[in-house]
Amino acid sequence: MTSKTNFHKFLTILTTLALTYSLNVIYSQDLSSYVRLSGEITNPNSDKITIRGNGYIKVIDVNTNGTFDDTLVIKEGNFTFYDTKESTAMYLAPGYRLDISLDGKEFDETLKYSGIGEKPNNFNASYFLFNEKNAIDSETYKKIKNQEYFDYELKTNASLMKLLNESEIENEQFLESQADKFRFQMLNNLITKLGEDYFAGKTKGIITQYLDSEIDKIDFKDSVMFASNNDYRYFLSSYFVAGLTSGDLKTLELYNEELLEMQKKSIVTTLKRGISFYNMEKLDIYYQTYVKLASNDKGINRIKEKYDRIKTLKKGSPSPSFNYPDSSGKNISLESLKGQLVYVDVWATWCGPCKAQIPFLKQLEEKYREEDIAFVSLSIDQLKNISKWKDMIVDKELEGIQIIADKAWRSKFVTDYVIEGIPRFILIDKDGNLMDPMSPRPAIYVDGEMQLNEEIQKIFDENI
Repeated sequence: MTSKTNFHKFLTILTTLALTYSLNVIYSQDLSSYVRLSGEITNPNSDKITIRGNGYIKVIDVNTNGTFDDTLVIKEGNFTFYDTKESTAMYLAPGYRLDISLDGKEFDETLKYSGIGEKPNNFNASYFLFNEKNAIDSETYKKIKNQEYFDYELKTNASLMKLLNESEIENEQFLESQADKFRFQMLNNLITKLGEDYFAGKTKGIITQYLDSEIDKIDFKDSVMFASNNDYRYFLSSYFVAGLTSGDLKTLELYNEELLEMQKKSIVTTLKRGISFYNMEKLDIYYQTYVKLASNDKGINRIKEKYDRIKTLKKGSPSPSFNYPDSSGKNISLESLKGQLVYVDVWATWCGPCKAQIPFLKQLEEKYREEDIAFVSLSIDQLKNISKWKDMIVDKELEGIQIIADKAWRSKFVTDYVIEGIPRFILIDKDGNLMDPMSPRPAIYVDGEMQLNEEIQKIFDENI
């Protein structure tokens, strides 16, 4: 009996050892085939984080104590880490074992990585923080002179390359991809800002010579670079759109004779995006250039309708109307507000930039409370989310006239005003005529901080 028992114990031990050995072998073989992510988030913005990139997406649960842990089966490359409020770039490769720590309230300032793969990712964190501290606000960008902007871009590129060279990263593929990224970002920024003057021969010699030299180095037929490098693709589209809309014959020749069909398609897409209220100064030339290059484009009739609609929305013309319910169910129409300036804020509860404007919209409402100005906040939330809209009105103590459209993005007022992005502000005069289809917002960024916009206050003061 004892011998039999001992024999069974021996078999049990032998089986356990064999199983353990097999699992260890499997584990050691699989160890380099996936990424292990773990970490802890103080003040998390959500109970989930998302990793996405290269056609891959993984949603990871965040525990109540802010910790998370998961594995990803991915190919080496660039990804995005997103916590529903902020995001950052990640570089992941099979075999990485990363532990992440951050504070949701100070995302970029506190983000740290440790473990296998920490160096390229800590560099990415430093890169995002650098951009946050050195970005030019929109008002400065509008006013800055060509030479000053040129100097800023070259200095920024040099600083980023210094940051990269001091990172002690040994991954040559990562180093090369980052260097390309910084180069094409800089060239794209320069062409976007200076392109019109550059192609018109109005930039100073040093700027013209530099851009000529850099552009001569670029292989516009590099299909691999075009398919794999977003920054190269953005630059190529910006360069050709700037040249083509400037009437530059050399650019047209390059477009017709050098580019691949997929590159031409990208440029045409960029032109189509430029036919909007956000590009009114160049609306006509963008449309004319698009028609010349894309006479066979399937969407040409739709773009023509959009262009024609934008052209009809001129100052002094009758405004498209609305008639939508407020939070109590009572319908409010534009006609019912006749005799007042009507300042329309098109927004949604899910829109972060929209919500950032709310405190400043409240300030405007308070300042002009006794004046003949109707502040209308038009939500384009889905009607199935109407309770969420009503809750936010209460929670945020939203004032003014709160109404919700009937078909979200497809609502008539939204399509009549060719609204493609929010927040969008519209100003209508006391007779129901259009004053500005792209009215100034309540707040703008100045020196990196939001402040009440003086421009919209001046318009109010001149018209009440």
